[in-house]
Order: sequence, then structure tokens, then C-alpha cells
Amino acid sequence: MKKTPVVIAAFLLVALVLALLFLRPVRTGQAGGAAPPAEGVEYYTCSMHPSVIAYKPGSCPICGMTLVKKIQGGRPGGHEATKGGEVVISPDQRVQANISTWAVRWMPLSVSVSASGVVAFAEPSQSVVAARGRGRIEHLFVDRTGAVVRKGEPLLSIYSPELITAEKEYLIALGSVEDVARGELIAASRRRLAERFGITESQIKRLERERDMQSPATYASPIAGTVIRKPVVEGQYVEEGMTLFELADLSRVWVIASVSEQDIRSVRKGDSVEVTLDAYPGLVVNGRVGFIEPVLDPDSRTVRVRTELANPEGKLKPNMYARIALKKASREALVVPTSAVLFTGRHPRVWVETEPGRFAPRVVVAGLTSGAFTEILSGANEGEMVASTGGFLIDSESQLEAPAGGEHR
Repeated sequence: MKKTPVVIAAFLLVALVLALLFLRPVRTGQAGGAAPPAEGVEYYTCSMHPSVIAYKPGSCPICGMTLVKKIQGGRPGGHEATKGGEVVISPDQRVQANISTWAVRWMPLSVSVSASGVVAFAEPSQSVVAARGRGRIEHLFVDRTGAVVRKGEPLLSIYSPELITAEKEYLIALGSVEDVARGELIAASRRRLAERFGITESQIKRLERERDMQSPATYASPIAGTVIRKPVVEGQYVEEGMTLFELADLSRVWVIASVSEQDIRSVRKGDSVEVTLDAYPGLVVNGRVGFIEPVLDPDSRTVRVRTELANPEGKLKPNMYARIALKKASREALVVPTSAVLFTGRHPRVWVETEPGRFAPRVVVAGLTSGAFTEILSGANEGEMVASTGGFLIDSESQLEAPAGGEHR
């Protein structure tokens, strides 16, 4: 028990020696205890263990990684940093980081845009039949939704006291003896029957011929199409302006698709469109862009694009899911691999290999993207070598090497 303080003191001494060994910089290739390299002197260090300092190439004694050449006074980091944010990559690190390059070149670029949408009624092919006056529905000639009707086919008949009064006025005008007053009165009564109550020319001539009121009045279909809504029943009283039938001609339909904000610049009115539908796998319907809405949806960040399609067989039914595909004609463009364009700062940029192993950041203006390639409008020149893979690793090292408080452009 008396030797316990001696044992404790020995243990603390060993722990202190070990701590000093692990905390002091590990230096290879120089005399022990030598001062750090002078300003501007080249030396080698480890990316994972910056405390390792050597004056000749080699491996890190701690982790075994290849040492990186540095210059005393340069910015700290895993690679040698030079003017303009350039980064120098050693051959070994190039292999480890899987960095490959690709020559900027001109090549045909075709842009494809796809978007999802729905089939909708073509608005110009819709029509509403409304009550022209107060009355009671006497008979429904078409009594169900979904019925297909011809133009001029009777839809329903309505007993309307107001119409009977107007017809009586017209008959009285026809029997007037004063020529001037008779002509004015007949014209006014005739116009009221046609414009106010929708009486056709043939019905007016029948009234003139038979001198008998046509009650109830018959409403005919204004278009050939399908009944999509019938909110009334026989015997129902209606008011002026009340909707009696809603009709739609489904021989032509619209497809309304939502195109993303970044793709809308590739869409023009008149562009050819291929439409596919979930309901009919393998069916492709061709159409053209008829209208592009001028307002962007702030929630979905999309723009609605309208395509009109022929639908002679009635396969395309409103509210079906559809998908449009638009393919623009190819054109020559200066391109780089899409993987080479980095969006890590305020502006997109690429890493250009200015000389073997030396990469410089270059801010670019990116144009259209088609598959694996992106158009470069400015910032890179034909023939320059850009990092097509491994660019993010170079960019990360560049950010680590940036001075404190510096801005990464």
C-alpha cells in the first residue's frame, strides 16, 4: 500500500509522454524539432492529418495516404491552391477522386420536353341552353345525361305565358290597318320573338300562316354533340336565364399539360406534340401546341400548355390522364456533359484544366439541357478540357481553401 503514490506518479508520467508524442507535429524528412518551413518553401502534408510535414514525396505515416505538395504561406487545404482559385491535383489524387475530363465541342443538340396533363372539353365546342323566360317544362325530348344529339334536334318544350303574350302582339301587328305603324309594329314584335324568346324564322312563318299561338315553345339543340349536364326535370318551373342543358362536341378535345418553369422556354406555339394516355397504352395522338398561358402558377411553378386533338372515335374522354412529349429539331450547340456544370454558388460553373493537373473555376451561362449534355452560351471555349467527373470534389477542396469570410462565386 505504501507504493501506491509511486505507481500513480509513474502512470501520469507515461500518459504525459504519450500525449506529447501524439500532439506534436509529425515531421518526416527533416531533423527532429526543426522549425516549420519558411515562407514560400515547398513541403508535403497529408489531407487528413495536416500536422504531418515532409520535404519529399511519400506516404502519411498515420493513414498511409499520398502526401500533397504545399507552399508555406499558401491557403490551407488538401491541394495546392494558386491564383484565381486554381487547384492542383496530383496524379494519385486524380485516380482516387475519379476525375476525368471532356473537351468542349460543337454537336447537334435536340431538346425533349415532357409534361403530364388531363383531357378537357374544347371550350369553343361547348354550348348552354338557357330558359328565355319564366315558364314550366312540359316535356323533355332528351331526358338523360350522355345522350348524343344532332344540331336542331328538340330538347324540351316549355309553357311560357310571356311567349304567348309576345305571339299575340305579333298577330295583332299583322292585322293592323295603318301601313306605317303596321310595318314598325310588325318589325318590333318579330325582333322580340327572335331575340327575346329564340323563335326561329320557320316558326315565325308558321305563326303568320296559321295565326295560332305555339304553346308550349320548343327548344332545339344549338350544336351537334353530347349532353354533359341536364339539371331539370319535367314539370319543373324555371326562371329566365336558368340553365336547362349543357352540351359539348367531343369530336375535338383539349389536353391541358403543366410544363415546368425551366422547360417552358423550349415550348413554342405551333410545336408538334405527341400525346399518350394511361387508358390506351401504345396509342399516340399527334397534335400541336395551340396556346401557352401567360401566367405561371406560383404554387406548382408550372405553365399550362394547351393542345387541341381530333377525337373522331370518342376515345379521348374529358378528365383522362395524359402525357405530352415535345421534341424540338436538333441544332448545333457548344456543349459539355451535364455532370460538368456545378450549381454550388450563385452562378453555374465548370472546372477547366488549364494545364495537366491544374484546374481553374470558370463561371458559365448554361443554356438548354438535353439528356447527358448541357449547352454553354458563354464562359467556356471549344477545345477546352473540363472536369466531367470529380468536379464536386475539386469544388469542395476549393471551398475549404477559400480564405475565411471569402465568398464562393
